[in-house]
Amino acid sequence: MTGIDQSVRPPSDPPQAVLLDAGGVLLLPNPSIVAAVLRSAGGSLDPQLVARAHYAGIAAMDGRRTTDWQHYHRVLVRFAGVPDARVDDAMAGLAELFAAPVPTTWNVVPQGVIGHLRDLAATGVAIGVVSNADGLVEATLRRCDIPFDVVIDSAVVGYAKPQPEIFAFALEKLNVAAADAVHVGDMASADVDGAHAAGVRPLHMDPFGDCPYPAGHHEHVRSLGDVVVIAGG
Repeated sequence: MTGIDQSVRPPSDPPQAVLLDAGGVLLLPNPSIVAAVLRSAGGSLDPQLVARAHYAGIAAMDGRRTTDWQHYHRVLVRFAGVPDARVDDAMAGLAELFAAPVPTTWNVVPQGVIGHLRDLAATGVAIGVVSNADGLVEATLRRCDIPFDVVIDSAVVGYAKPQPEIFAFALEKLNVAAADAVHVGDMASADVDGAHAAGVRPLHMDPFGDCPYPAGHHEHVRSLGDVVVIAGG
């Protein structure tokens, strides 16, 4: 059984290209570093729970239709049980951590991702990355041995999701029409809304069912394994 949400009827034809967000799909925050920041403020977060906290934090932003990362940081603080008197310290530490260059924090590849990407490539689809980043995401992905055909980094092209132009750069480089592509991302307010605006079919990476958008608004997947199924028709 896959985690594909069937509340939105998918197109019958498989896509020619799969566009992937970097953070939350191909990379996650380093759990040891995140846990250490929270621990220094009196909290305790099992590194194995950082991924769970990440998706809950993204959903907190989506619920407010904002990309204000303070809401994300507050979720991590809550998961860690930081004492009230130290919340400001924890928030400041997290803000500093997530403002650091991408390779410093976003450097953990989720289990199964490399295998799923190989399976995805075997279907014959083109694979692109479309990321709101700082100009270093391509180098980070290469360092993590993540394969791709093209990387579009918002800091390089001057457009960021949900602006549709950032998707157009990827589609042009891959020579694929918007209607023949899907985009996989973990932030509905950036990835889903942006893909919709670009005419690309969005697939919301939502492993824990946190999405606050109305039921039926868009499709959800639980892992890249679900995307492989879609790409295979």
